Formats: sequence, structure tokens, C-alpha cells
Amino acid sequence: MILLLQNGGINALQTTIIIIVVLLILWVGLRQMGRGRKRRTFRSTSLGNLRKRYVKGEISEEEYERQKKDLGEDN
Repeated sequence: MILLLQNGGINALQTTIIIIVVLLILWVGLRQMGRGRKRRTFRSTSLGNLRKRYVKGEISEEEYERQKKDLGEDN
């Protein structure tokens, strides 16, 4: 400890700790932001697949509307 005080090492240690804390905060924040984007509900994925099938002509408009209603989508 005395050696650190003599060589000015405490300032370097404090700076290092501050940098580590800031990097940890940034890392946690970025992870939280990433989680929000990756989340997909079953309904939104299913509705997207249903729309693709309708656009490709694989199912009729009546079938599309029936399945969309089954998924709980009103619009």
C-alpha cells in the first residue's frame, strides 16, 4: 500500500476500477437492449407465417381470415 502511494499507483488503481465499472454498466445495458429485440411471441411469428402463406397463394382469403381469427388477431 505504501509503495502504491509513493509511486502514484492509487490514482491508476482508481482509474482502472472506474473504467471496469463503466464497462460493466455498458455491457449490462447492451444485453438488456438486445433481449428486447430478440423476443418474439408465438402469435406474432405465427401470424407472420400465415401472411406469407396467403401472399404466396398457398391458402385462400377465407382460410387466412379463419386462421387469423383463431390466432386472436382482429385486424
